Amino acid sequence: MPHLMASQMAQLLVDSDLDELQEIVARWIQDAPSDSFRLRYQQFGTHLLQLKRQLMSLPEPPQREDLETALQMMLEFAAQQKEPRG
Repeated sequence: MPHLMASQMAQLLVDSDLDELQEIVARWIQDAPSDSFRLRYQQFGTHLLQLKRQLMSLPEPPQREDLETALQMMLEFAAQQKEPRG
């Protein structure tokens, strides 16, 4: 079963255009509770936007389930990094 956040991110990638996704990431960064979270959101958002750009360049988009799997791996990798301190 996919991670809830991975499912939500996959839905954003599928349903949002690049400009909308950039606005969403900017809100995450702006509303971050601390500088360390802001940095994490900025890093994650940068990777998410890069992924969106790459997906847009494909002749056929991947299945949502494949996106969920890729995002779940990204989240698991991020969780292995040192936790931010608020």
